[in-house]
Amino acid sequence: MQLIPFVKYTSCGNSFVIVDETERNFLSEDEMSRFAFQATNISFGVGCDNLLVIQRCNESTLQSIDQSRPYWIQPPQAKKAEFLFRMFEPSGEEALCCGNGLMCIASHLLHQHGISCASIMTEIPLATPKVIKIGADHGLSGSWVNLGHPRLTPPELVNYEYAGQIAPAIHQMQELLVKFRADDLKAFTTETALRIRASLVFTGEPHLVIFPDSGFSVPELAEHIFAGSAHGAMADRRESFGSWLIEHIGNYMNNRMRHIFPAGINVNFARRTDPAVIENRCYERGINRETLACGTGALAVVYIYSRMQNLNISEIDVLPHRCRWHDDQAKIRIKQTSDGWQIISNPVMLFDALYRLPAKNNGQAQVLNKGQDIVVPENEKLEV
Repeated sequence: MQLIPFVKYTSCGNSFVIVDETERNFLSEDEMSRFAFQATNISFGVGCDNLLVIQRCNESTLQSIDQSRPYWIQPPQAKKAEFLFRMFEPSGEEALCCGNGLMCIASHLLHQHGISCASIMTEIPLATPKVIKIGADHGLSGSWVNLGHPRLTPPELVNYEYAGQIAPAIHQMQELLVKFRADDLKAFTTETALRIRASLVFTGEPHLVIFPDSGFSVPELAEHIFAGSAHGAMADRRESFGSWLIEHIGNYMNNRMRHIFPAGINVNFARRTDPAVIENRCYERGINRETLACGTGALAVVYIYSRMQNLNISEIDVLPHRCRWHDDQAKIRIKQTSDGWQIISNPVMLFDALYRLPAKNNGQAQVLNKGQDIVVPENEKLEV
């Protein structure tokens, strides 16, 4: 049995298991993908959205990745960053980036290592990973991540034959056609198809941003996306239908539109409710469902809104609509600075523990509290 120390964090409803390999390696590249299932599985493991692994950015770590995963033509330069950000989906596939995950890493670095600001390499599976800045403090401002400037979505993630450029980092998708079965919408409209206008941008993850109030060809459907503020049976019905509609559109774009989005696409639904607030709902490609909140999606929404409306937004709050069903104070602050766009929030550390990782296809996994008495052979003892 192999013992894996981890901490569990949450940020705006997203939860993460973090394995800290800054001082010692606990998982091989193969074990990272395998452990992702135990970390994310609530029945046979811990239960979270994603597994995060933080490592020192050095030659040996980069060579280990390069030998195991066919990401790069040449490994990136180790001197460009202090740390590496790794994120794994429940399937074991390595993801590109995660705003809320990075904010949790920033909080962990502060509380575990006393590091208030660091450079970290993310977007590891792309041919050219990106180095960004993250940080945290002990005050009310919480954790922050500077994701740099939004940019064109890498060509391996989108077929540009179907997109028309309208700005340096944005592509407009004018006619995305989503179809429905004959009876799917009959309580709301006689239409059986929905044409959607959306904008595509890359903020560490590929994000499609839709403003339903102006981007839906069937206006009566738009009002259901952000339903839920009222009470009673009708409000519950609208809220349930809105969630189903988001799932249907997200699934349709990720399953039926692979010719446009070969690696899948995050789909954001947004509206501006007042000058200082934008609401957002996000369907995530990595988990194939709506998530409670998305940091890179929040930035994508603000960036596209500011460019489409020709606004100079210096700071604005994004309200993660789905998360606020459970926490009405949840928000992600977006701030534009001279060297890029920041996302800011307040992650919470839930607990730390040890995980007994069984041998491959053998044995029973087990989560142990740090204070629980365990017997560990001398050659396996960990300093945690």
